[in-house]
Amino acid sequence: MTDLVQQLNIINELADVSGKVIYQYFRQPNIETETKNFEISSIVTIADRAAEEAMVEVLRQKASSDGIIREEGDNILSRNGRYWVLDPIDGTSSFVKGLPIFGTLIGLIDEAYNVPLLGCMNQPILQTRWLGIHGQTPTLNGRLVENLYKKLTDSHLEDACLASTTPMMFITKRQQMIAAKLQNVCKRIAFGGDCYNYVSLASGWSSMPMVILESDLKYYDFCALIPIIQGAGCIITDWSGNPLNRQSTEVLATSNQTLHQQALAVINS
Repeated sequence: MTDLVQQLNIINELADVSGKVIYQYFRQPNIETETKNFEISSIVTIADRAAEEAMVEVLRQKASSDGIIREEGDNILSRNGRYWVLDPIDGTSSFVKGLPIFGTLIGLIDEAYNVPLLGCMNQPILQTRWLGIHGQTPTLNGRLVENLYKKLTDSHLEDACLASTTPMMFITKRQQMIAAKLQNVCKRIAFGGDCYNYVSLASGWSSMPMVILESDLKYYDFCALIPIIQGAGCIITDWSGNPLNRQSTEVLATSNQTLHQQALAVINS
């Protein structure tokens, strides 16, 4: 069995076990919940922690030499250069409201290649699973994703939908100024969505091309999404147009290269 087949088996098992845990807590009243210190409106629940721990236990059994970068618990150092990057519930604010527009993000990186090799976004309630492999077209429940906007060369930024999870994520005056500049250019602005914005972008679901502008992120918020987005022909970088890495906190993603260039021009103007 090749490494890729083994890794795909593991990523699907991680999605399965975390999904079972999350399903048990979804729309249940009075579950254990708290707000993280020093983070505005950052909610964590027992479902986040239990789902993450279930995935960590699988990795201890199936990939004991691999490291783990995780949201809720302590990271585990790799012995072979590979790391699994786990975000058990991206969009906990939607989860606690009983809205199925959150997802479990699972990425696999190899420090030798410096790019995410695999990425999965699993929505256990709607039973939708996006899977990306570096350099390949991603799938949704086993079927190839098609982004019809990827080859457009006549896209205009003012006609795109500008999406961000929340305006509260723009913390610094610089970030607020850049967000305001793009909001002044784009006629259509939508807040909310978390990881669902990115898989909608990759899947070409939106009624018009999309631009996603976000900041104050952690690596586990976007690592798994990179092979899904890039494999669909979309663009994802930092706000300077550079590839994302473990230190990145600002993300720009667009339906195609034309929109990406226009958005960068506004950011850097």
